Amino acid sequence: MIVLRGTVQVNGDAIARDAEMVLLDSTGSHVTIEANNDAVLLLLSGEPIDEPIIGYGPFVMNSQEQIAEAMADFNSGRFGSMDNHA
Repeated sequence: MIVLRGTVQVNGDAIARDAEMVLLDSTGSHVTIEANNDAVLLLLSGEPIDEPIIGYGPFVMNSQEQIAEAMADFNSGRFGSMDNHA
């Protein structure tokens, strides 16, 4: 869950604020979210992938080696480019 705006209390104890993320325990059967003000949340869910997760910048892979490869591909232009239309 990502707090886009405001402040929320999760399961009675964890407090999350603007631009903070909360990782919910996948073993629970429910979650309680209390908005302390005019909060906006993004709640994402899915099946567990049961694989290691490594994140760096915009890249999310399964190993540090894959992150290094993705960064090298990006830096070499393999992902394409965006024109600057400023």
